[in-house]
Amino acid sequence: MTRIMRDSTTPGDIPTHGLDIVAGYVNGSFAWKPADFDRFRHAAHARIDVNGTAAAGAGILDVETGDATPATAVTWVKARHKALPGAYAVIYCNRATLTPLFNAMNAAGLHVVTDFHLWIATLDGTKTVHDMTGVVAVQYAGEAQTGGHYDESLVFDDEWHPSA
Repeated sequence: MTRIMRDSTTPGDIPTHGLDIVAGYVNGSFAWKPADFDRFRHAAHARIDVNGTAAAGAGILDVETGDATPATAVTWVKARHKALPGAYAVIYCNRATLTPLFNAMNAAGLHVVTDFHLWIATLDGTKTVHDMTGVVAVQYAGEAQTGGHYDESLVFDDEWHPSA
């Protein structure tokens, strides 16, 4: 079952109709307040860590230019597994950061599916990537496609249940 996930730096800009999962930031310049998540009572809440300091409180690490680095992802995944054994560790990245991420993870002995999963941003309407191994979601639509100040993703992994 494919689910719809939306995220934005401005929670009030995310439409609630048709929404299954909402993703919001727990730290960084665009951190959401608890009340921001309250607006989405009917949707699951996915929490995003942008700087690598909330491994126990966020199930997703943002690895993009200006946010966490691939090296930080290694530390974050290990900290997440230590704090919450068996919990999903999802790395959000775009095509440009995917290879450096895999290089850092492989060098540390961490492997997709076994140790971490991926949420990949295409933002050009592309809803899948060539190799979907370990891909929880694909963020295919940015503002240009959605017509609003939010992004939309397709969540493909039925086993992933967003939480801390």
